[in-house]
Amino acid sequence: MKTTKWKRTFFTIWSGQAISLLTSAIVQYALIWSLTAQTESALVLSIAGLVGFLPAAVLGPFIGSYVDKHNRKRIMMISDSCIALSTLVLILISFNMEVPIWLIYVVLFIRALGSAFHQPCLQAVTPLIVPQEELAKCGGYTSTLQSLSFVLSPALAAAMFAVLPLWVILSTDIIGAIVGVLTIAISYIPRLKNQEEKELHVWEDTKEGLKVLQKEKGLYYFVLVVFVFYIVYIPLSTLYPLMSVTYFDRSIADAGFVETMFAVGMLAGGIILGIWGGTKNKMHSIMGGVVLLGVATLLQGLIPQSQFMLFVVLAAITGFAVPFISSLFMTIIQEKIHPEYLGRVVSVASSIMSFAAPVGLMFSGAFAEQIGVHNWFVICGVAAILCVGFCLMVKSIRNLDRPVKV
Repeated sequence: MKTTKWKRTFFTIWSGQAISLLTSAIVQYALIWSLTAQTESALVLSIAGLVGFLPAAVLGPFIGSYVDKHNRKRIMMISDSCIALSTLVLILISFNMEVPIWLIYVVLFIRALGSAFHQPCLQAVTPLIVPQEELAKCGGYTSTLQSLSFVLSPALAAAMFAVLPLWVILSTDIIGAIVGVLTIAISYIPRLKNQEEKELHVWEDTKEGLKVLQKEKGLYYFVLVVFVFYIVYIPLSTLYPLMSVTYFDRSIADAGFVETMFAVGMLAGGIILGIWGGTKNKMHSIMGGVVLLGVATLLQGLIPQSQFMLFVVLAAITGFAVPFISSLFMTIIQEKIHPEYLGRVVSVASSIMSFAAPVGLMFSGAFAEQIGVHNWFVICGVAAILCVGFCLMVKSIRNLDRPVKV
């Protein structure tokens, strides 16, 4: 794209996505808190998380084939619309009865399925819009926009959850989806026409995406390390509310405050990354972020039950580290993989990492029920530090973003 136009297109799309993310996060919190209030069960919350990760884990590699061979703009619009439609069905049912747990699981699954199509598309079109030298900073910008949504959503969700019926809260998601679809509709997104005209062979395309990823040895090994780390890290997103309610004996509003401070930390990290762009070797910033996240998470599991405010501060520190890990990791993929294969590679990599969710959630739910949710935080912190140590020992990972000498 022309340099005079890419910023307008990029920020138009991501402004709409930020609003859509805000309303989706409000609904997501409301559904999780509804399960927390009804059951106070780590197992129920872990199943909810498992349902949410299954589509990306199971279908992710095959979705990449569609992303690379079809109109990515259209896929994103259809995905957002389907998510909104599932929410509308839930609203209609909630008018006549109390929403059962199994129905919440179904809606979470459909929302996750829509995201499984939407996210690879969004990541695949970004390098077609943004100049390569600006990708790292744009990763910071996207993290900032996402964090703004995450800062507001827990507080808004907690306030709405306390005074409004569930159907009103769910209605916000439909508004956000409309905004997200419209901003994508009015934006020009370049298309790989020759690629889209190729015949679709899902299984062959998926294997090709895996082969392209494996050729980048350091990147492939790093994805596998992230897979191991995610086994213990991903369950934390579903266990945070339970940690606040059961371990610290706090209210849903306090749980919302923790989520808000986590998002404030993400916002600060995203702003700094957007201005700075990270270290010249992005792996240094990623490893530093993982160490910071690991230490903060370890301390969260070790502090006594009387230190809730320290738990909140550590949540903010953990959130601060996230953009330096997730945004820069995706930037490395976008820089190293040709746009022709990017949808497949992103989907394959995401699927590998998403498979960690079912494994981690199956163990974490039973584990937290038996010996305490706080111990899972300890395990996560230790795992993060060990993963960094392993990455430093493996040369291909350590040198993943080091410039090649000519």
